[in-house]
Amino acid sequence: MEQVNWVGVDTHKDTIACYLGTKFKEFKTTQKGFEKALEWAGSANWAIEGAYCFGKPFAKFLSNQGCKVFEVNPFITKSWRAALSANGSKNDYGDAKVISIFSKNLNLEPVSFATIELKEKLTARNLLVKERTELINSIKMLHYTRGNALPFKSLTTKKAQSCLKNSDDVILKNYAYLTIQLTNSIKEIEAEIKKNLPEKALKLTKLTGIGELTAAAIYAETRGKLISKAAFASYCAVAPIENSSGKSTRHKVNKRGNRVLSSLFFGISMHQARFDEKGKAYFEKKLKEGKTKRHAKKCLARQLANIVFKILEG
Repeated sequence: MEQVNWVGVDTHKDTIACYLGTKFKEFKTTQKGFEKALEWAGSANWAIEGAYCFGKPFAKFLSNQGCKVFEVNPFITKSWRAALSANGSKNDYGDAKVISIFSKNLNLEPVSFATIELKEKLTARNLLVKERTELINSIKMLHYTRGNALPFKSLTTKKAQSCLKNSDDVILKNYAYLTIQLTNSIKEIEAEIKKNLPEKALKLTKLTGIGELTAAAIYAETRGKLISKAAFASYCAVAPIENSSGKSTRHKVNKRGNRVLSSLFFGISMHQARFDEKGKAYFEKKLKEGKTKRHAKKCLARQLANIVFKILEG
């Protein structure tokens, strides 16, 4: 494949920056702008950084036009730019250029619109869960400030919601109605996520501590980012970073990776340290080595990242 056949695209909310061969041009993120970009580039492969974010509309437009569209991991764009020293500091021109030059040498994954839909559903579910939590906390606070005891330990059960819905208090009654609506919406979205779970995500559910929703989140967040085992662990923020000085060699927590994945892997490691035979044995082994419980769980999370990588790569 010739280098000029690859268009490197750096996406933003209002513009898309395109580089092809020796040409660079920016277009607006409108239907007309997309048409101009396609006319400008002609027949080519499109490598897009942010195809699952701001680049979604453009990726869908290109796909509908019969073009081959690939996702580029933003983390490797940075290393490409450093290797090429393209225009010095970070800018749209430099990013688009390195994407165009290096993409042909990588086995990039085509953009998956099924993954985009899955990610949208997960985002919507998280938003609804957050809103429901805020409502439940408001109901609790209302009881506390009035000096009343909570009628139920859990306010998400049907019995608790039915009781609040039939309350004479207009605030509690409306809070209950909204909570019920949110609960029903969350269940509907979760059913859709579980029904259309990809095969590789289903394989993840065989691991202790990974349910269908957690598997869906891991799959959606890592799609197109399986570069290597070490890079994957770094992206999941479970690989420690060296922080040495002189003869002292230390490591610190990686805060540059995906915070969603970091939280998920740490939660899974906590579960496995208690309920999984192999996970518990590894956790106790690290404790015997003198590591703290938190450090031992981080070590377990790192091992889990290797296992998940192998499953997703296969």
